[in-house]
Amino acid sequence: MQHRYVADIGDYLKLSILRTLFPDVRLGVAWWIFPDEEHNADGGHREYLKREEDWKHFDPPLFEALLSIDEKKERDIRAIEKADILPGAVFASDTVPCEVHPFSRRPEERQEWLQRVKGKLKSCKAIFLDPDNGIGPERLKLTQRRAGKSVTIAEINEFQENHRTIVVYHHQSRYLGGHTTEIHNLTARLTNGGLHVAGVLRAKPWSPRLFLIINADEKIQTRAKCLADQWGEWICWYPIEEISKILI
Repeated sequence: MQHRYVADIGDYLKLSILRTLFPDVRLGVAWWIFPDEEHNADGGHREYLKREEDWKHFDPPLFEALLSIDEKKERDIRAIEKADILPGAVFASDTVPCEVHPFSRRPEERQEWLQRVKGKLKSCKAIFLDPDNGIGPERLKLTQRRAGKSVTIAEINEFQENHRTIVVYHHQSRYLGGHTTEIHNLTARLTNGGLHVAGVLRAKPWSPRLFLIINADEKIQTRAKCLADQWGEWICWYPIEEISKILI
């Protein structure tokens, strides 16, 4: 997550998903904030806010809240937190320590940061992890600055207290073999890492992104399916047993 993305289409998607999946449990949100970048135009897709007739009906209260934030030009994640879009949620909003010098200290600083995030979200029954890019590659080096954009399988495992539900954001990439292969690879890596993947929500407006859902009971899976039905062509639900059949 970067502050400059606030109120873009990605926020509308992720926040609506979280509001639908977790209306009755205390949600913990780890924003996994990476310092704002200015070298590209990523995160600028807010034109949906000018097309009310096309987008508002999916989640009217959320749409109005994000429209207000955008009109005020509030490019800070705290605007989302203050708007009470996720009632009762607990937020961990510290920036990932990816610019520490010397760089050899970054893994240690990151582990200390992770423990602070875990402590802040300790009382939560469900967790959302929102790294800028998503799940990092297997050979990710935590000494690299760009590692701050990713979460590792080991870090996801650290949030598995009391078998609570975890949702992990992943922005689909130019993965060798295509998006289907990427979904297969991610779910296999999570499973091999000791995590129980219940299914994946794939959102397609502008650029495809995944929400990998771990430890979800039948109630949450039913909500995921209903949400996908509501959003039609824009969001698809793939339960884990059907992932091998995906054709994108």
